[in-house]
Amino acid sequence: MKLSPYNRILFSLIVSLFLIAISGCTESPSGTKTPTPAETSVETNPVEELWIDQQPVTITISEETGEEAKLTRNFYFILDGSGSMSEPTNADCGGDQQFSDKLQGAKWAVKKFLEHVPDEVDIGLYVFDNNGKREIVPLGAANREAFVTAIEKIQAGGGTPLAQAIRFGTDRLVEKYKKQLGYGEFRLVVVTDGKANAIPEAALYAAKYGIPIYAIGLCVGQDHPLRNFSVSYRAADNFADLSQGLQDTLVEMPIFALSKFDENSE
Repeated sequence: MKLSPYNRILFSLIVSLFLIAISGCTESPSGTKTPTPAETSVETNPVEELWIDQQPVTITISEETGEEAKLTRNFYFILDGSGSMSEPTNADCGGDQQFSDKLQGAKWAVKKFLEHVPDEVDIGLYVFDNNGKREIVPLGAANREAFVTAIEKIQAGGGTPLAQAIRFGTDRLVEKYKKQLGYGEFRLVVVTDGKANAIPEAALYAAKYGIPIYAIGLCVGQDHPLRNFSVSYRAADNFADLSQGLQDTLVEMPIFALSKFDENSE
């Protein structure tokens, strides 16, 4: 019996929470695990309860829309252009300092990645930078030139509305899912150098619709909040790592099949 996308996500999260729980225990002389004093007073994380208690959203698809079933792969990108991306590169972030700042290195990595994206893959782009938060390339085909042009125009500045971006990207992928009558592949790819509020809730929103998040943290290490809520999280300390992480996103197989969002599929 096949697990639905939602149930597979939920199962993975429950396993992760269990492993976190047992890793916080101390070893007694007899070899048995005993809780640390801190564990006895820690309250249940309300966000974790939301993950356990949530119900998947039923996506209604009408076959009378004039659309047709397609197996198109869809990648929706969220690129962080916040103020911190203007920070100059150094030995700890950027490696050989080939680029003047983090944003220039990120632009190079994304453009390098586009060279490996097959033409049959539909892509879209959402950014937040000095000019605000917005979609600058709608999800679609034959838009590589527009994508590169949009990347070049990004100017670092502003905050990090990452949670809002994740919700927006999820909505665009769900719209495309409906147009393809429930067939194909859908991924949300996030490149960021900063942390933000409400990440768990935004990731929960994506999960309820069966949309997996592939995240790459640029010079923020392994402790980024998205690590606990993504199908794949990679830490990149330089732009070569970022480029490779993006390419790995393209070839990685998802944990669950995205051809159907039906929670009762077998």
